[in-house]
Amino acid sequence: MNFPVSQMPIEWLWTANIFVFLMMIWVIKNTPWSHLKNPQDAHVFFAATVILWLMWRMSVGILAGFEFHLLLVTTLTLMFGRAMASWGVLIAQTLLTLEGKADVLSFGLNVICNGILPIWFTWLSFHLINRYLPKHFFVYIFVGAFFTGALTMLVSRVAGMSILWFAEVYTQIPNDYINLLPIMMFPEAFSNGGLMTVLVVYRPQWVSSFSDELYLRGK
Repeated sequence: MNFPVSQMPIEWLWTANIFVFLMMIWVIKNTPWSHLKNPQDAHVFFAATVILWLMWRMSVGILAGFEFHLLLVTTLTLMFGRAMASWGVLIAQTLLTLEGKADVLSFGLNVICNGILPIWFTWLSFHLINRYLPKHFFVYIFVGAFFTGALTMLVSRVAGMSILWFAEVYTQIPNDYINLLPIMMFPEAFSNGGLMTVLVVYRPQWVSSFSDELYLRGK
């Protein structure tokens, strides 16, 4: 989502920006910096971040603040973990802001809805799946990537709609947007599920959350 700065209460914008700044303290402390010393790992991460930025550029909107675009944050989180995924989101949103597709003051709200919430939801989902469901390749793909990807879109957009409503930017959520939400959940699910399938089959070393021993051997 891209929140309309001219219509948002200024205190909401600054509160979100401060929250993201404080969140970055945790991110910096938990970033596996040693991984970036490996040129191949660094190239994979920055390539994934560029893809994320390109996907976020292709948004479709109904009204200011009511936009859809693929998130792909589930894939980023499963590949790199929460801290590195947070860096990817920050870089992508910074690039969008620098090229004028988002306002500086809305940076925090955009990062929270498009990135932080989906990252932490994916992380929570992954750990619940590992704890309560069989450790199997198809569970990892269909529940951990496909189904979780769909739910991240739902969580992100419901959070954005709630912010716009509680901040009294809009007194009513457009029916077209609500009707499109279930439709947009499918491409998000398919994109994350398809990407993770290709990655764990051909480049499992790029996926930090996947283990051949855990999900394939003896199954």
